[in-house]
Amino acid sequence: MNQLTLQGLVVIEGRATYERIITASRDMESDEALRHIQNFLKIYPEFAQAHNDLAVLYYQAGNSLKALAHYEKAHKLDPTNITYRKNLADFYFVELEWADDAIQTYLDILKDNPFDVETLNALGTISVQIGRREQARQYFSRTLQLDSINSQARQALQQLGGQLPAPTQSAQISAPTPPVPQSAVAPLAPSQQQVYAPLHKQPVYHEPPKGPEQLHREALVLVNSGKSGEARQALQALLARHPGYAPGHNDLGVLCQQDGDLIQARRHQEEAYRLEPGNLNFQKNLADLLYIACGETEEALKLYVTILGSNPRDIEVLKAISNICLETGKQDDACSFLEAILKIEPWNSEARGSLAAILESKKNVQTAPSVGRSSDEIYAEVQRFAQQERLNEAHSLLEELVHNNGSNALFHNDLGVLRYRLGDIEGARRAYERAVELQPSSSNFRKNLADLYFAELGMTDDAIHIYLDLFRLHPRDLEILAGLGQICTAVGRPEEAKSFYRRALEIEPWNADIRTALQGLI
Repeated sequence: MNQLTLQGLVVIEGRATYERIITASRDMESDEALRHIQNFLKIYPEFAQAHNDLAVLYYQAGNSLKALAHYEKAHKLDPTNITYRKNLADFYFVELEWADDAIQTYLDILKDNPFDVETLNALGTISVQIGRREQARQYFSRTLQLDSINSQARQALQQLGGQLPAPTQSAQISAPTPPVPQSAVAPLAPSQQQVYAPLHKQPVYHEPPKGPEQLHREALVLVNSGKSGEARQALQALLARHPGYAPGHNDLGVLCQQDGDLIQARRHQEEAYRLEPGNLNFQKNLADLLYIACGETEEALKLYVTILGSNPRDIEVLKAISNICLETGKQDDACSFLEAILKIEPWNSEARGSLAAILESKKNVQTAPSVGRSSDEIYAEVQRFAQQERLNEAHSLLEELVHNNGSNALFHNDLGVLRYRLGDIEGARRAYERAVELQPSSSNFRKNLADLYFAELGMTDDAIHIYLDLFRLHPRDLEILAGLGQICTAVGRPEEAKSFYRRALEIEPWNADIRTALQGLI
């Protein structure tokens, strides 16, 4: 008994306090009113009206996620309150475009309030916009049975081709609806239990212009359907209407890169980064484009370092920087970044194998007798020659390195690459096999050997065996899945190939090459 009385006192005290807050809020800026309600909820976290009004303020401030959380909290705390339920349904449909959730919420309202004209009109409007015209006719007809002069329902039903009853004032049956004050947070009237401002006005029948988020989703549907050309056009149209929409620039840049249009890819990736410099995905995409596709290592490295400053545990970035350090002959720096990876992921076999290879090569560093340079310096020159397509010069230097550093797996692997590019298939096989023998944990070395077995030597079973071992170790590696799909297709195992391609698309649904390969099997 004492507990119930105390609870009642708390509720009364909270309501009186909240009345003072929302009365004062008439003269406040939105940010100040928002802070007052936040502080109130720290003391009275179960006060449903405060959650509803806070949601309105968050929505007006453009913070949809917090608005959604507080609308749903208000509904949870007071599930019978029709205003909270309508606000939530409106938010589902107008802001999030969750038509099914909005319809379900409105249907729940209609069960308890079968004469609510506003709810019937809302259901009719949503039904029209998602193509359910017959259901829309039923909802608008029901509205006119209750309120024969309802202009919104009459106009909608006329456009839908429904039969219109003659308007008669006596036929009107109207259910009471909540008052709609002008401000988002309205004061409580002493004679009323609650007075709230709904989030939105009643939706009009005419379909509103599509926002950038909806246009973006439609473009992604095209991507996932394998229609990358149409998706690219859709994103271009989106950006013509909304040039400041950063995700559109990012995704258009990705599609341009897949099409080999590096100039446009870079333009859109840089614009996405400029618009949202704090977005980690945009930063990574631009850095990867500069590094992998454009060969601008220094610019990519600057961006990777920037990313690492705010995300020091990002494995992908640590790996990219370690690769750049290796390519530029900075083995000590590469070791530091690989060690950082292993501190975060001690089980990362690829990083452990790369680190072991570098440490082994450092043990066997010898001075090249002809030029008096270290192995690191010679290897850096090999990389430069290879990038400049001076393959014979790169090959000669690397042969010397392998001779002087016979246990360095990386040198053997790169020698295999150069021999293959120069047409020495058997020499490439020996070098790849030696690299795998020295460092069996390296996925890259084993992939190179498997690809050579399959593509050049006809050793299909050996290639499959290597790829299956890699698949067991790295079940989400896109290159491994694509390689298995290609091999299975070539040896007449289409069902197995489909399985591997589908797994790959689960990881990267926008990958046009894999989607094309899968569609070729269906």
